[in-house]
Amino acid sequence: MKKMLMTFAAVLCCIMAVSAQDAQKDRNKVYGITFGHVEYTHRGETPSDTETVGQMLMGSSTSDASVEAPKYEGDVKNAIVKGLSSAYRYRFNDASKESGLIADVLIANITLKPDTRTWDDKDGNTQTSTTYRATIETTITFKDAKTGAVVANPTFKGQAMGGMYADPAAAIGDANDRITTDITYWLNKNLPLQANILEDATAKNDKQKEAYIDLGSREGAFAGLHLGVYTLKTVAGRDAKSQLGKLKIEAVEGDDISRCKVLGGGKEMKAALDAGEQLVAISIN
Repeated sequence: MKKMLMTFAAVLCCIMAVSAQDAQKDRNKVYGITFGHVEYTHRGETPSDTETVGQMLMGSSTSDASVEAPKYEGDVKNAIVKGLSSAYRYRFNDASKESGLIADVLIANITLKPDTRTWDDKDGNTQTSTTYRATIETTITFKDAKTGAVVANPTFKGQAMGGMYADPAAAIGDANDRITTDITYWLNKNLPLQANILEDATAKNDKQKEAYIDLGSREGAFAGLHLGVYTLKTVAGRDAKSQLGKLKIEAVEGDDISRCKVLGGGKEMKAALDAGEQLVAISIN
């Protein structure tokens, strides 16, 4: 996994390579994601070349208990699309964005497992209750849109976190929510939002209490966003960063500025700012 993430990060560095004068402008550039080859493993079928992407995004029934799963294939597709498009710096199928990644999608499993319980009530009548647990699995192979090189192929498993549901659709919906969240989380971790700490921040005694960052509404800042604070140094010709603290955006106050509350590392942050060190903030999922 570590090697995969390092490869992903290295390719992203190539994607985002810009001149020094454009680095600030493009630091939080939003890229497009498009579908490439989409496969499914449903009843042993293979999608034809004439099928649309939407038709090819199918699921597989892995047991006799999952015979109803195919009718939820459209819901699974929507969950994947939502996850790909909800990341800070990616948009699905947006022609206005430079294409950064191509996603080859395999829907490997849609399981809807029933659990039937039978009992006799106080009048001696037999009662039956069936609840369902859903599991959805998909593997997405991300490729560099420019070179076609595979940069990562994570597998996402969505399982209903609320336990068993009387309504099968509710169980599927819960599992789909997990798929969406995990895909977005993965993308945000690998291509986060970045900002600089501004010097005109609020301090009390020897600790930083508030900080202003040069990230605002134009680049997708929002109240509640958590960021790690790092020092940047050059070691052996390479950038090296060390975490000092954490921030949370309290208010977005303009296109390029937000006010943050210091959640941790206030003393270290103040000392670094007083020493004239460069501090950067990077979004945390």
